[in-house]
Amino acid sequence: MGQFLLGLRSLFLRLAIFVVFAALLVWFLGGNLTAEPVECTHDSVGCGSIRARLVQVVPPLASLPSERETWHLETSAADEEEWMRVPSATVLVRATDLVRAPDGALYFAGASSGLKAWTIFVFDCASGALSAKSEGYSTRFEAERQVARLMAGLSLQSAEESARSRDAVLHAGG
Repeated sequence: MGQFLLGLRSLFLRLAIFVVFAALLVWFLGGNLTAEPVECTHDSVGCGSIRARLVQVVPPLASLPSERETWHLETSAADEEEWMRVPSATVLVRATDLVRAPDGALYFAGASSGLKAWTIFVFDCASGALSAKSEGYSTRFEAERQVARLMAGLSLQSAEESARSRDAVLHAGG
C-alpha cells in the first residue's frame, strides 16, 4: 500500500508542476486562463440630454452564449462617463450604425438570434425605451435602405412594400 501512495503523491506533484508551468506559459504569451469577452464600443450619438451608443461583445470561443457576437445599446448622461445598458428582450447578433433621424429619435437595424430577418429598432430619447419599429427585412441592405429613408425624412416601408419596390426597379428594364 505504501508504494501505491508514493506513486499517487508523485503523480499529483507532477500534475501540479505541469499546471503551474502551463499558467506561466499562458501569462508569458499575453493571455490569461479565464478569457474575458471583448467589447467594441461604437460612436455615441447625442439625443437630448443623453448619449447613446451600440456595443459589440465578442465572447471567447469556448464560452456561452453560443453566438459569435452580440450587440446591445447603452446610454449615458451627456456630462457623465458611466454607461448603462438599455434593457431589451431580444438578443442581437448583427447590427448597423446608430443614427438620428429628423424626428429626433435614434434608429438602427439589427438581426435577432436564430432569425435571418432584420428589424428596424427605434430608441425614444425622452422615455429611454427601445422598441421594434418594423421587422421582416430579408437582407441587411434592405434594412439599411429603410434606415436611410428615415434619415431622409421619408416614411418607413414594410418588408412587403420594400420587396415590391425592389422588384419593380429590377424588372423595369425588361
